[in-house]
Amino acid sequence: MVLCMQAGSEFFLILGITSEGRPFRPSDWAERLCGALASYDNRGRWMYSNYAQPVICQGKIGVRVEKILQDVDPAAYQFIMAFASGNRLRIEPEEEVIHPQESIVVQEIVVPARKLTFAM
Repeated sequence: MVLCMQAGSEFFLILGITSEGRPFRPSDWAERLCGALASYDNRGRWMYSNYAQPVICQGKIGVRVEKILQDVDPAAYQFIMAFASGNRLRIEPEEEVIHPQESIVVQEIVVPARKLTFAM
């Protein structure tokens, strides 16, 4: 568990709770949102951006967003903020956060690359 909340924090959280207090669906919304900024590393593994990562905060699914994203990639920042606003998600300063990649042991499986052809 990581404790990051400080006055003037450089991060904020978008929680999967609507303004009506209901859980946001689908349950994998955070991974999907962060996937928009993700890329593959040199070994072909999916890597979330350092600027937006899925987290669990007080048992709630959320996205931890680094404020510098606004300067580094304004379009991505606007995309994330429009998503949160459009879905009326709660935005809060970062508190006690569990980062999924720190709490789960994952066994790496390497799959050979395949070329896909789509017929239209």
